[in-house]
Amino acid sequence: MKKINSKKKAMVIVMIIILLAVIGGLIRVIYTLMNQDEETKTPERNVSEGLIVDGNFDQKAANARFTTDMNMVWTFPSGSEISNNAQIGNSASNLYECYFEVYLDDEEQTLLYSSPVLPVGKRLGQLKLDQALPDGTYDAVCTYHILDDKDPNRELGTVSFAVSLIFAKP
Repeated sequence: MKKINSKKKAMVIVMIIILLAVIGGLIRVIYTLMNQDEETKTPERNVSEGLIVDGNFDQKAANARFTTDMNMVWTFPSGSEISNNAQIGNSASNLYECYFEVYLDDEEQTLLYSSPVLPVGKRLGQLKLDQALPDGTYDAVCTYHILDDKDPNRELGTVSFAVSLIFAKP
């Protein structure tokens, strides 16, 4: 009977020591985190988009957000440069006019289309590429150019989307 009690006591003592070690470790971690030097604390990040002009943020460029109004897979009948399902526009939630360009995602970055300027909230009537491609599926990039409302020759930024072009028999 005495051996069982002494084993139980030893086990309880070992458990208490382990528990105290864990509590001590937690206290040390908390103390270290609370008493870091200002230099070692992780700085708060402020992220802003836009151009820096003369040491000041270009507020207009910083506010040039863009919401897409488009689908990402465009189909074309064999031999045709006119898509039968492309929907591309400048969302009504945007602030600025834009135009877009479609490039084949190849080594040459072949330009397939450059749109007219799209006012906010307007869609392109139809997408007609500069050339039809042989039947197949092609990776392309649609890059929107966001334009300044006061100076239409000034771009506030660009945003690109990957699109797929599918040329096939209907």
